[in-house]
Amino acid sequence: MATPETTPRLEMKIRSPWPKSSAWARITTNGSLELELYDFSSEAESSLGGDVAWIWTVDAADLPHLLSHLPAQASDGDQALLTMLILSFADVHAIRDWIRKKQIPLREDFDSSA
Repeated sequence: MATPETTPRLEMKIRSPWPKSSAWARITTNGSLELELYDFSSEAESSLGGDVAWIWTVDAADLPHLLSHLPAQASDGDQALLTMLILSFADVHAIRDWIRKKQIPLREDFDSSA
């Protein structure tokens, strides 16, 4: 459930890695970057018991580290950052994997009852 600190101030749909799934990138009101993958496939139903979601979060304090690895235009605001991520990576997993590779702190939350 969104709190006042985690309510999206900007949200954009991004590519998901599988059919029957959706993904979003958002900047929250507290300045964090969130990536969300929602899987509503029959595979999720059969192996995990229903729709599931993953949310990966880069805290606002770690965004300068993330921005230091992107072209300068990504620092031009929330929309510039999200657009740069969407245009630079194949899907939400590619963004997540790149963040991990750059050793930027990334929190993962899993919701098995999405």
